[in-house]
Amino acid sequence: MTRTTEDRPRDWMRHSRLKGLVAIVVGAGSGIGEETARIIAANEGMVVVADIREQAARDVASAIVAYGGKAIAVALDVGNEAHIDAAVARTIREFGQLDIVVNAAAVVKAGPLETSDLEDWKLSFRINVEGAIMLARTCLPHLRKSTHASIVQVASLAGIGAYPNGGAYGVTKAALIALTKTMAMEWVTDGVRVNVVSPGTVETPLMRAVLTPEVVQHRAARIPMERLGQPSELADTIVFLASPMASFITGQNLNCDGGLSQALMVQKFNPDL
Repeated sequence: MTRTTEDRPRDWMRHSRLKGLVAIVVGAGSGIGEETARIIAANEGMVVVADIREQAARDVASAIVAYGGKAIAVALDVGNEAHIDAAVARTIREFGQLDIVVNAAAVVKAGPLETSDLEDWKLSFRINVEGAIMLARTCLPHLRKSTHASIVQVASLAGIGAYPNGGAYGVTKAALIALTKTMAMEWVTDGVRVNVVSPGTVETPLMRAVLTPEVVQHRAARIPMERLGQPSELADTIVFLASPMASFITGQNLNCDGGLSQALMVQKFNPDL
């Protein structure tokens, strides 16, 4: 029988694992980033809720504070180096330290390779790849001072296999995975762990905006767990990698996909899936 998210305890990680740690979560105005910010706060971490949509960031930060957590909101376009500098500077002013960076920002400009707009490709690389390295490099001097320094990127299964008609999205996510592994090896002696999570199809506002209901239904049917992922499930994975519980893990890409990355092998032996 297929288990649902309601079948498992949702509070397995709600405790003080992150007490005293400060995290910047980029793309935290909705979806995976929002849920990650909430779970970090629930674990007694202090959160900088960063998003290009300033009001969305404020709403999430206000909700965290209303439940007794510690959070501030910043407007952040991860493709703008000045924005990154300002957000990190404010983090240090408010909290005096930085321990965790979660980069869940992304842009999706889909289309076939033959006709996709070159400007969309440039924007995709600017946000999905260049933004990641600019953010990490700006945070690095502060992370070096932490005893629990961690960076977690959010990529995609589209960065592991072919993603036809996805435009630059899969290409940029493949680059992000490679970038993460390089960061991990270059900064390991600084005590900074760097990992990446690759989601399958997750029920987020971005997913609903990009995919038609028919495509969503088709994708859900292909997942061995027979359902879409939920933002909270991705957030739990991200927070685990960011936390001291994953202290011996770096340079890894963790697929969080309901078994989708193994689906071809599963279907070969079980045609009913």
